[in-house]
Amino acid sequence: MVLLNVNVGVLGHVDSGKTSLSKALSTVASTGAFDKNPESKRRGITLDLGFSSFCVDSVPAHLQNEASSYDKLQFTLVDCPGHASLIKTILSGSQIIDIMMLVVDVTKGFQTQTKECLVIGEITAKRMIVVLNKCDLLEPETRQDKIAKMQKKISKLLEQTKLSGSPIVALSANIGGGLSESFGQLDKSEGVQSLIETLSQYVENPRDRRMQLAQRPFIFAVDHCFNITGQGTILTGTVISGKISISDIIELPHLKVQKKIKSMQMFRQPVQVLVPGDRAGICIPQLDSNLMERGLVCQPGVVCTVFGCVLKNASKVAYFKQAVKSKQKFNVSISHEMALASITAFRTSKKGSELDFAAYFRGDQPVGQELLFLEELLPPSETKEFDQYLVLQFDHAICCPSWGLAIGSKLDIDSCSDVCRLAFSGEVAHVFQEAKFREHHLPKLPIFKRKVRMGQIDRVSSPRECIVKGLFKKETNWELFLNLHVQLEGYEANAVGALEETPALWSVPGVITGNFGQTGKCRVDLKEDLPEEVVIRYTANKKKTTTNETLPTESTRVR
Repeated sequence: MVLLNVNVGVLGHVDSGKTSLSKALSTVASTGAFDKNPESKRRGITLDLGFSSFCVDSVPAHLQNEASSYDKLQFTLVDCPGHASLIKTILSGSQIIDIMMLVVDVTKGFQTQTKECLVIGEITAKRMIVVLNKCDLLEPETRQDKIAKMQKKISKLLEQTKLSGSPIVALSANIGGGLSESFGQLDKSEGVQSLIETLSQYVENPRDRRMQLAQRPFIFAVDHCFNITGQGTILTGTVISGKISISDIIELPHLKVQKKIKSMQMFRQPVQVLVPGDRAGICIPQLDSNLMERGLVCQPGVVCTVFGCVLKNASKVAYFKQAVKSKQKFNVSISHEMALASITAFRTSKKGSELDFAAYFRGDQPVGQELLFLEELLPPSETKEFDQYLVLQFDHAICCPSWGLAIGSKLDIDSCSDVCRLAFSGEVAHVFQEAKFREHHLPKLPIFKRKVRMGQIDRVSSPRECIVKGLFKKETNWELFLNLHVQLEGYEANAVGALEETPALWSVPGVITGNFGQTGKCRVDLKEDLPEEVVIRYTANKKKTTTNETLPTESTRVR
């Protein structure tokens, strides 16, 4: 039997009914599913990732093709906790999903963590289904009207996101509420069958993406670890990339040990090979399960100790209201790791050019691409002509692969406030495996700042020559500034103090040709004639006009 497994992330605000929905859908429960943790039961909320599954016998036609024919479609549900303090767990779970179900309490609508989960969905999932849960709590007389209004409100909100047009399904996962030990009982729910049909029709075939991932080295995201007497230690998790077979050697990078695979199972069924997207248990010998609860298992040498990295395709989260500034520190999640990192933002001079960081750090500087320092990360609407990057410097070393998704957040923001804490996302483009990379590697990355100095015309010698004051000090080394370009601009007298927002009346380019006197004044040759009235006025030296000069930092060449 050929089975297609699709990983479905179940996310939403705390107490929106995610676990109840997973119970109503599921027929097979994995270890740790449905809040088996005693503390989860006591508090009535999910504290860790829970995994369960159900199968659909009739595989939709859009998931079948000549290259892949499946007998059954299996949905593995990744039940993520909704409590704000557990966002680390949510982020690690979100990176193994193919499609997302955003669970919304229909009586409350979008709440703080709902918005954060929507952001996670935008970053990690191409498709999403919104589930309006707890519809049984609405008054029967007004139920349909309230559901319709909520659907319209959510659809309008999603129009501003990448997930616009996502289907919205209304249901009641656990009619009457209360904690239940049973699962897979549709008679205690309403509308769940409609959700299964929507999920089957809306899910995208992950085959092409998984085939690409299969070409990469083997990485397995472990979410639970336990011992079985007489057999060994079981690592349960999801295959992120690559393939693995029984008797292959795998590495546990956190423990720096290698083990041989004894056996493998997928939801209690033995298998010989695992591929990307598979949810499975791997049995290895002679390992204390207390040494590892969550992390990565991989092909030897793939996951390394990392002290910093560079992110490409860096993007600010629209819901994050604060600025994402260089030199700030953020909580950065990569794979199953999270660490505090100081960031430096920079951009390219043109869009679409892949940077070869290995060449930079060898000392080779590619021609034709400038790297400009950014005070803060810009929103996507302002980055249509260039690409943004981030340099991350971790406070402590982490174990992660040399590729993958990274998400930055501000977890020191009060989790009870109505503020999105997810700040940015990006893809790992280069990792630093040397502890002293700040001294040995970062200086080779030619990121420069563009500085602007303001001066004034002191006098006009001719329509194409003038003397400028205020740009330099008298002790300036003039050799650094000869032949640099300047721009002379005229403004209304009342525009002083707000020149950046005010259009210039006229603008003439020029070049610094040398100093004038001993007080820091300089001589400027102009490429065009100054307006006649300006020549008259400044020959008499009555009115001041602003001069802008753009200077590179010491790390760049004077042009």
